[in-house]
Amino acid sequence: MKLSQNITNLWGENNMSLGKVYLASGWFSPEWMEEVENIKSVFEKHGISYFSPKDENLCDNDAAESMQDQIFKGNIKHLHECDWMLCNTRNKDMGSVFEAGYMNCLEKPIVYFCDGLPAGAQFNLMLAASGEAVCTSLKQLDNYLSDCVGSSQLVEMRYQGAIE
Repeated sequence: MKLSQNITNLWGENNMSLGKVYLASGWFSPEWMEEVENIKSVFEKHGISYFSPKDENLCDNDAAESMQDQIFKGNIKHLHECDWMLCNTRNKDMGSVFEAGYMNCLEKPIVYFCDGLPAGAQFNLMLAASGEAVCTSLKQLDNYLSDCVGSSQLVEMRYQGAIE
């Protein structure tokens, strides 16, 4: 995906923009929340604009149906508005998997993130085949995004490990 918008990262350096990324991830425990914040920090380091449903569309467990519908429609709107997605699959959050499928139907690029995937572990075939890349650590994500910013596009890095 080629883009030509210049942006400034945390160090005041101008970078080519990769557009806006939709961050699909669960945040339903302190550990999950920390991981989301770490991912957002990597985006910010590289000057990447993002939308995180966690920051905008929170829903109480007992929210009225009208509120649930409003949040659902808001997230769908942002899926259409964003240029690509980073989907955190570590905790197999069903909402994130749904959003990835929706993004795939929109024919927009998806990068999967599964921090802590042990060497030799299997990654889902459908996700691997639909993704531009699969990053298995924050360091790998940081390096991947650095390469993408440097080339002004998402770099294809198909998952090479075992699949399920």
